[in-house]
Amino acid sequence: MSDSRADLAQALEALLRAIGPPPGPPGQLQAALRQVDDLTQALGPDTPPQLRHFLQRRSYLKALEYLQDG
Repeated sequence: MSDSRADLAQALEALLRAIGPPPGPPGQLQAALRQVDDLTQALGPDTPPQLRHFLQRRSYLKALEYLQDG
């Protein structure tokens, strides 16, 4: 897994932990979501369409599973 995809996987894990249960503090959730959005925007043109689809639809668990399986 490339560094950018590893960073994205870590950010997705942090976001899912912040979502809960139990939910994390609102600031933690906002920061985690911002990081995932920033990393999503930085993905290159070689990003698989299915991964891009999951991220655009905010299917974060599916995106994380895709990254872990690939």
